[in-house]
Amino acid sequence: MFLKHFIWLLVLSSTAVVLMDQAVSQTPLLELLRFLPFLIGSGAIFISIFLNRFQPILILATLMLLNLAVIYYRPTGADLTTLTLFPLVSLLFPLNLLLWSWLPENGLHKKGYVVFQLGLLLAEVFAIYGMMAYLPLAWWQWVSMPFEGNTHQITLPALVTFIVVGGVLLFRAALVRQAKVLDLALLFVLVVMAIALDHVHQPAIIYWLSSFAALMILFALVFDAHHLAYTDQLTGLSGRRALMESFMGLGRRYSIAMMDIDHFKSFNDRYGHEVGDQVLREVADALRQITVGRVYRYGGEEFTVVFKNKTPEDVIGAIEAVRQKIADLTLQVKQKKRVTKTQVTVSFGVAQKTPDLKQPEAVMKAADEALYQAKKAGRNQTVVYHHATKKHQKR
Repeated sequence: MFLKHFIWLLVLSSTAVVLMDQAVSQTPLLELLRFLPFLIGSGAIFISIFLNRFQPILILATLMLLNLAVIYYRPTGADLTTLTLFPLVSLLFPLNLLLWSWLPENGLHKKGYVVFQLGLLLAEVFAIYGMMAYLPLAWWQWVSMPFEGNTHQITLPALVTFIVVGGVLLFRAALVRQAKVLDLALLFVLVVMAIALDHVHQPAIIYWLSSFAALMILFALVFDAHHLAYTDQLTGLSGRRALMESFMGLGRRYSIAMMDIDHFKSFNDRYGHEVGDQVLREVADALRQITVGRVYRYGGEEFTVVFKNKTPEDVIGAIEAVRQKIADLTLQVKQKKRVTKTQVTVSFGVAQKTPDLKQPEAVMKAADEALYQAKKAGRNQTVVYHHATKKHQKR
């Protein structure tokens, strides 16, 4: 999933960097550029509120505060502001992104937590003013240490901080089972804003690149909302809504398999829902190995596999291989201070489109009937619909 998001983020950020000199050279656009980060940022904040996401609001607020600082303290190169405020802001910006992304996302309904985070942001604003007034000279010399001897460029401590924070975010995203698109977008925001702050003496470039940073956050919010709506959060598989939408483009030949975990209710009652969730994840991971079809979690302990341009004969081998692999899995379960080993099995029902089964819903229903026959025949097996139809219809 993240490959396609990586591609559009790479294209968007590359476009911003490649076109920045041309964009800021257009005199009629300069006045608009000043307000563009706030327009896009406000739109992204509106979406964040609608989606009950407070974390992006803090990230966008940090981005907009940076642009406010550029507007009201226009850096010119050798003035006091450029030599003090912007080296400090450049150092703190990536640390802010790390902080806001690391704090738990509890939405907007926990008022106390919202006030706490806003208090952190406000306290930082006052802290910056305090540091500008009272930070010892030796510290200023370190904070303002130039990179390659050019005071107009991003300072060396800030550049190192950007790199370290990027590494931490990348490492964390690799460890998380279901990372958000926003987590990936923050890596590109870091790169774009590092380039922007490397041109601190050119405010128009900061406005331009900040606008693209806000745009990436906005798009990430939309994609995260889409992912949440179409993906099962427990297993990471596509959910029922995605399954129903996939029916619109199946074509003239396809097969559908319905799978159910055998005796799952009694397994849940015996070992508890936490172990039941573990089993669902293990089964989902095994089903992902069916590369000739698309796997969905239908609901509960039921899963669906859609095979486009395939007959049951084409896919039965892959289904049987996965069924056997699940049967061979050994699960370690903690029960009453001791670890016990157990196993689960699954049953499949498979059906294909025929002149009598023209609609995907009808094919899926037939696959469910075949699944019932597999259960009735003793479970832990696969039944194809045309083998079970007459017997089931007599019931």
